[in-house]
Amino acid sequence: MAPAAKDGTQRASSPRSAFSAFGLRSVESHETREAPFAALAARHGRPLRIAILSDFTRISYANGAAFQTRFLYQELRRCGHEVTLIGPRDPDAQPDEVPPGTVALPSLPLTMYPGLHLPMPMEAWVYDPHRWNFDLVFAQATTSVMHFARWLRRMRGIPVLFVNTTHLTAAYDVLIPEKMKRLGWINAGLEMALKRPYESHFASIYNDSDGLVVLSEGLRSYWRERGVTAPIHVIPRTVQPEIFDKPLGPDPYAHLEGASDAIWRGPRLLCAGRHTREKSQDRIIRLFARHILPREPDATLTLLGEGPDSAYYKRVAKEEGALHRVFFAGEVPFTRMADYYAYADIFVHASLSETYGNVMGEALWCGTPTVAFADGMGVSSQIKDGVNGVLLSPGKGPAAEKDADETFARAVLSLLSNPQERARLGKAASRMARERCSPDAVQNRLSDAFRHAQEHAAASGIRPAVEGPKVLQWMTTLRHFRSWAAINGSIHIVGHIRPPHEVTEGKAKLHPQFGS
Repeated sequence: MAPAAKDGTQRASSPRSAFSAFGLRSVESHETREAPFAALAARHGRPLRIAILSDFTRISYANGAAFQTRFLYQELRRCGHEVTLIGPRDPDAQPDEVPPGTVALPSLPLTMYPGLHLPMPMEAWVYDPHRWNFDLVFAQATTSVMHFARWLRRMRGIPVLFVNTTHLTAAYDVLIPEKMKRLGWINAGLEMALKRPYESHFASIYNDSDGLVVLSEGLRSYWRERGVTAPIHVIPRTVQPEIFDKPLGPDPYAHLEGASDAIWRGPRLLCAGRHTREKSQDRIIRLFARHILPREPDATLTLLGEGPDSAYYKRVAKEEGALHRVFFAGEVPFTRMADYYAYADIFVHASLSETYGNVMGEALWCGTPTVAFADGMGVSSQIKDGVNGVLLSPGKGPAAEKDADETFARAVLSLLSNPQERARLGKAASRMARERCSPDAVQNRLSDAFRHAQEHAAASGIRPAVEGPKVLQWMTTLRHFRSWAAINGSIHIVGHIRPPHEVTEGKAKLHPQFGS
């Protein structure tokens, strides 16, 4: 769909993405084909007992890792497997938000991230090895609860498959306030005290396992360079057709606070993600204000999501003189995201911290033309420049970044003036996303990873400590639980350095929960 005419004569908005224009839908049918997870039970002669170790026992805010845990939990249970979700106790969780088969570990809040709690081994029942009986532990966690998975492997001989969900180097940047971050000696101290030790620590954890799942080839190389020798499986996250292939609703932009018919006649840019510095939405706001609005004064930029930097982003929009054209829609229901993608002209993305950009995968699935910076990781694995989107160098250093911003803006303006090119990119994006990220494709890869993890554990010759003398059991427990408590306790304290700016109460009601 071409940008609006300057005289404002464009008709009421209609869906703009290739998803809508070409009627693309998932071709899979669970009713007509055996799901790969169901084949796991056939191979073992019975359903499996699988533990999913997660940083969340409910979806307290929009979070890619939690949404993927929900998918895995639901699909394994649908195929008859016995699934136990293990994660931190969330004091704000309602009974209907916590799925059946959940074990809630004692926890402490992480103040800087409202809704995130750090599991701690503070109750005696956690130490009882006889209450834990699984065929596999799938540890999709970033906190030191991963030591609990290692303990289960050493104590009971249970195969463990870890998932890397956070790019650590980028995550460190949000630990300190912006003013402190500008001080060179602070960054040098952070490099020595946190970055290198934590990368080494995570590498040792991953090596004490039966496999690591990463979300892109770039992350496979990243961890190999840091000494990970365990098997590494590259498995993208899925997009859920029951949510993103459903019939579209009405235009969501027309109902945003402060919007008017005249505003929404112009080109629409969309940016989505949690508002934290490593996501770089402030960069999108600046290049929009400096390089796009002067050429397309009718254009708008809508940011979906919230987070500790929401107020900062609004200040940036005001300082750049673009607050009247930048809309902060807040966190919206996950089930409405397809409408936002479909009614946008272009999806823009500047984050360089993605292990795998969930919002990027969703935009591509919906056929929304996309412009992004190459991060060498998640985004770079999702976009093939000129084929299913536009992928640009982000630049390094102030001068190069300024040039990159101008190049990014030119790419956006070029696409806005060429509806045929937008349609071509969007159609290819939707087709390629279905080939790579459909539930069956992801289940197939995960099923193979499960099998390889069990074979690796068997070949490793692990002698479960529970079969040895009591002193060996005590030493094994002390070794892993001491590290777990010390690291998560330290993170709890450090989390007070940067106060929260977000209220998450009631956010869980926006999103489908694990058991729904």
